[in-house]
Amino acid sequence: MNRRDFIKISCTTSFVLIPALAVAADALVTSDDPMGKALDYVSQSTVAGNSCANCVQSRGDAGATALACNLFPGKQVSATGLCKAWSKKA
Repeated sequence: MNRRDFIKISCTTSFVLIPALAVAADALVTSDDPMGKALDYVSQSTVAGNSCANCVQSRGDAGATALACNLFPGKQVSATGLCKAWSKKA
């Protein structure tokens, strides 16, 4: 294989794989998740003023329905969720 063929194949492959990776979203944590169970995670908070949206562990855009969380790597939490590790953002 010469360099020109290698570059053609590489470019074609990257145009196929990059969109596929961008579309793949992190799964949402559920109350059945082992880590979710350990932290008593619920997808809908029953405590007024406390939710994943205003927790120091969450990362993401304000107003998003799902957020990344430091406690659940590779997964997302519901912005309205809550677990026992909740701590108010400063």
